Amino acid sequence: MQSRFLSCAVLALCLAPAAAAPSSQSPAFARFVDMYLDGFAQRHPSIAGGNGLHQHDGRLDDFSAAAITREIATLKAQQIQLRAFQPARLTADERVDQMILAGIIDGWLLEQETLQNWKRNPMLYASALSDGVHNLMTMENAPAPVRMRRVISKLASVPQLLQAARTNITNPPPLFVDRGIGMFRGATAMLGADLPLAFASQQGTPLMDSLTRAAGRARPLIDAYANFLETEVMPHATGDYRIGAAAVARRYRGEELIDQPLASLITIGERELAVYQQQFTAAAARLAPSRDAQDVWRDIRRDHPKRGDVVAATQMLVDSLTGFVIQRGLAVVPKGERVVVAAAQPFDLGFASMHASPPLESPPVKSFYYITDARADMSPAEQDAWLERYNYASLINTSVHEAMPGHWLHSTYMRRTPGKVRRIWIGLNPFPQPSSGQDGWAHYSEQLMVEEKFGGGDPRIEMAQLSDALTRVCRLLSGIRVHSSEWTLVDAQRCFEERAYVPTSAAKREAERATYDPTYGGYFLGKRGILTLRRDVAASLGPTFDLRTFHERLMTNGIAPIRAHRTLFLPADTAPVIQ
Repeated sequence: MQSRFLSCAVLALCLAPAAAAPSSQSPAFARFVDMYLDGFAQRHPSIAGGNGLHQHDGRLDDFSAAAITREIATLKAQQIQLRAFQPARLTADERVDQMILAGIIDGWLLEQETLQNWKRNPMLYASALSDGVHNLMTMENAPAPVRMRRVISKLASVPQLLQAARTNITNPPPLFVDRGIGMFRGATAMLGADLPLAFASQQGTPLMDSLTRAAGRARPLIDAYANFLETEVMPHATGDYRIGAAAVARRYRGEELIDQPLASLITIGERELAVYQQQFTAAAARLAPSRDAQDVWRDIRRDHPKRGDVVAATQMLVDSLTGFVIQRGLAVVPKGERVVVAAAQPFDLGFASMHASPPLESPPVKSFYYITDARADMSPAEQDAWLERYNYASLINTSVHEAMPGHWLHSTYMRRTPGKVRRIWIGLNPFPQPSSGQDGWAHYSEQLMVEEKFGGGDPRIEMAQLSDALTRVCRLLSGIRVHSSEWTLVDAQRCFEERAYVPTSAAKREAERATYDPTYGGYFLGKRGILTLRRDVAASLGPTFDLRTFHERLMTNGIAPIRAHRTLFLPADTAPVIQ
């Protein structure tokens, strides 16, 4: 299908840098958005807190059947209210927000009413507890004593949370039980060892004593439920994790506003997978023409910083990326702000993660790009295996994705996004979330740096970028094919191992993720959507197209599904979002 484009003059206006959020939007629609977000935060405070919505931080999610019933009724009433707004009386931004909210509400109805994962996935309960407390430990949006009181209040509801889990969970998939047990055990460890570290400045105070007692009351209850899952639930768990092709398609429509047939998305994925494989082999040949591409890649992975040097090496790379983005005119970097790379906190030991200030935080909280070095108590072989993940080429690609010009830079532009809908991460896995706009931009940024020849066109950087790109395509294929019963998990693992060159243990984890995150293809689809949009806008504007302006407008549009971005850039366009 051919796109129908506006005139270049109108498109130039669409591409103009966005100003600060307008002070006077449609009052009734703004009130509806506030009502929706407050209700969302009330029902799912652990998700909302990570988005800068803190009005219900002291609560735990209510998973009782009565609460779920009320949520479904509320969502259906909000659907009716949302449809009542006449698009002609809304601004262009509000019309897009209306479209996004309609999809998100439908996604939540699918989740709560149709799929009913609250009846079959213990991970939901563990996530509500651990993520909610962890946000209060790490996000310094309020003084430590305030956040400690909120943790104490949250922990008081642990008995109700666990009782709901015992009542609701019936015949779950074994994999969900296994993951749930691990997450609950992790929550217990967090409350016992990590909580005191997070609030070390308050040691010896009466408030710290109260927090310790609250955690002490919650831990045995959590352990008891984990034991219950292990001894009473797991032996009889035979539930099916597959939700069916129709539900996957509906999730893509709701989360991502992508209504293309799943078969079309598979065709695009298979096409791009073949292209990336050819590019991977060609990049390896530029380095070592006579060697196997996988052997070349293994050598690249062995070139990494020494233990103790990873944080400093990452900071140098991020600063270099920042200078490159500025020098190439890819986007304006906010003056006076810098991505700060830091060693991961003792209670936050992921591989690499960007803790950017949520755009709704006012004022912004400190943002950190956390890196976890190898531990001193590891054997030399274990240290080397850990540090291999920080090989220089992959570290560049990860830093592009997480920081510059990926998630961190994106988050700074979203402070100016009109309204509130596109300034938050609406959901959290395994709930609906618009990842095509969030991770799609970060994934696009990876390819952008290779296109712009950061590092002088070094093939090693390109191979690292392509390695991650291949993985993201296999996610798309696995999410669809596993839930449509075309693939088993063994088939999905084979895709990651044989077609994306992922090591066996990591390939198994990637395949298993498909069971509870069926739309994790949003990374790839978001990147494809941005590349398609960039091509179409550039073709329409011709010599007046400006890449920096395109990037800045895209980031300022916020965390929006790619269809929403396309509507904002090309209001009269009818082309497929993903090509």
